[in-house]
Amino acid sequence: MLDSIPHGIADGESDGRLGVRWRLLGTAVAGVVLTGYLGTAGLLALVVATAEGTTAPAATAFAAALPGWLAAHQVPLSISGAPLGVFPLLPTSLLVLLSAAASARVARRSRLRRPGQAACVIATMGLAHAAVGAGIALTIADTVGASPVDAFMRCGLTAAVGSTAGVANRCGLAYLLWERMEAEVWSGLRAGLLALAAVIGIGALISFAAVCLSVEEINGVLSATGPAGEAFGSMLLSILYLPNAVVAGWSFAAGTGLAIGDYALNPLHFAPGGLPELPLAAALPADAPGSWWALVLLLPPATGFVIGVSCRRAHPQRTRGLISAAVAALVAGIGTGVLAALSGGRLGTAFDPVTLRPVLLGVATSLWFAVPAGLVVWFTGIREDGEPPETPDDLEEAGDEQAYADEPGDEVEPDADLDTHPDWGPDGGEVPGETASADHTAEPPFPDTDPDDELSGGDPPR
Repeated sequence: MLDSIPHGIADGESDGRLGVRWRLLGTAVAGVVLTGYLGTAGLLALVVATAEGTTAPAATAFAAALPGWLAAHQVPLSISGAPLGVFPLLPTSLLVLLSAAASARVARRSRLRRPGQAACVIATMGLAHAAVGAGIALTIADTVGASPVDAFMRCGLTAAVGSTAGVANRCGLAYLLWERMEAEVWSGLRAGLLALAAVIGIGALISFAAVCLSVEEINGVLSATGPAGEAFGSMLLSILYLPNAVVAGWSFAAGTGLAIGDYALNPLHFAPGGLPELPLAAALPADAPGSWWALVLLLPPATGFVIGVSCRRAHPQRTRGLISAAVAALVAGIGTGVLAALSGGRLGTAFDPVTLRPVLLGVATSLWFAVPAGLVVWFTGIREDGEPPETPDDLEEAGDEQAYADEPGDEVEPDADLDTHPDWGPDGGEVPGETASADHTAEPPFPDTDPDDELSGGDPPR
């Protein structure tokens, strides 16, 4: 027999592994913060360098990057008393992806497998960003106004969302969620995420069409901007706002539209007003919409129809299919409302406020998806008694069979039921494997498999 390892040696190995994990986590957090800050500073330095007749030391770009880092985390600012809350979503999306990638790398290198270990990574990433955001808000209070509470909450939440996405699969958070959900709820959650992807796709399609139809107006805005450097900065700013334009495209398709100051637009209503001198804003129509614009209102119910077909295939029974469709519509509505809220805000100028009506858009999105999906499930799903819904053809066939049965002829003996108790064993118990539970029929998510875990003897999942 092998001698047992002394407690001192075992404790030393455990402490050493724990120390390595904390060092990896600290390095990842610092790397995400510094990368975001340096990226913001580099972007500002590029804009300043290309501007005509503008010379500024590098220290100016690094100082301006502090409020820029807060803006990338969607923290409302106040410049000379004027509110500023309409920030581009592209930098925010990149920061979320950066936090997700860093957290996933920490979990993989530290061989984290349990949900409790994931909570430590998420909390550390979120609290560190929250503390940095609050510290920056207090530091720049003399030049740019920012609420430390808002900075703490929004910076921490942005990093926590990205970190959760990075460790959810490997550390079993998705599996834990699946295990505690009914099958129809889990299927509805997945369908809702696919519906959000459809929302982004339709919004991108409408935005792309608007840009293609407004090429002359965009060229006119670029020509009126001035020198090439200023035109470059204007185009760069428009690129950063492209995700906002995608959400605005969906709000137009859903019928709620958007408003920029006095300017208002939806498929059935138009109110003229001033627009910012940006190439992306030139894609918005300056005249009343044509009657054919109402055709975009067909896109949301078509998406709802597809959601209904998906829910019907996952759960043929009416009740389960309706629950799945309702969950999908709710998830899509909430996600769309959050994106709309982040895409708008205060502008502190003649274009204030910029709003996509997030509450109304979220409700409209849920209804656009829930009604068609519910109708599809209701008319094609199986009733609770196990019979499919009756159609006129079914009723006609039933009448023909009844008429044939009433004709005189030889009587046929009914088939003998040889298996009177197919699901019960000799002792009255249920035969294992004969019946399948209705719970968790949806395919469960599986954590990431890392061959290094098995070879190196890492912590097994529990």
